[in-house]
Amino acid sequence: MEFQRIRAIVKMEIKRQLRDPLTLFITTLMVPALIVVMGLSLDSVYSWSPDYSVFEIMFPGFLAYGCLLTIFDVAGSVATEKELGVQIRLITSPLSSSEYIFAQLIAYTIKPLVQAIIGIPLGYLVGYRPDISVMGYILIVVFLIILTFCSVGFGLITASLVKNAGAAQGLAFAFIVPQQIFGSFIPAAFFGLEKFAWVLPSFYATDGIGLIFAGTNLLDSQIWLRMLLLCTISLVIYVIGTFLFEKNKKS
Repeated sequence: MEFQRIRAIVKMEIKRQLRDPLTLFITTLMVPALIVVMGLSLDSVYSWSPDYSVFEIMFPGFLAYGCLLTIFDVAGSVATEKELGVQIRLITSPLSSSEYIFAQLIAYTIKPLVQAIIGIPLGYLVGYRPDISVMGYILIVVFLIILTFCSVGFGLITASLVKNAGAAQGLAFAFIVPQQIFGSFIPAAFFGLEKFAWVLPSFYATDGIGLIFAGTNLLDSQIWLRMLLLCTISLVIYVIGTFLFEKNKKS
């Protein structure tokens, strides 16, 4: 891989995200805003559990939701480049598909991590007090990176199914909303919907992060089983997304 080419693509993608006000708000500022609003309104509500407030139960899912919004970003970006003929030019350019996709992964992993860096302190400001160590935060970052990796795959799949950016961003919510409802800040367990969540990568990320925030021993098999399942699903989705990207690039 030529890292200079990868760096150029990463810079281009980050600048594109910052220039688009809609994308900047929806996929960068929405999660921190939700944390503040929900923290202030639900921090003293205990309707779901006598031990944890509604906000405390929802908080891990907000971080996962930030990763899911990567689907929207990647789908729009790749579909735009397909629309403009950039992908066709990739075939004859020195930039390989692996370099292009790796650059996408780096560019769109930064945003969920920024959201976490902003969101976790905001959670503290509105009263969230997790029982967590420094190593716990490192594991949370790993969960977020893996879920973002999966979301890049979903974004590539979405972009391969449509012909323009508007349609891609609209279709992206077909992948985002089910994971939001059954596997992020809306806890499926409290509505008896776990069986719908077991096939969703966001469920394993949210559940794993929740266990860490709750003070579960970091060597506990529950955490590592969720990470293993998340890795497995993410790899399958990423491979499918990459395959479809290659197929569409050549068509």
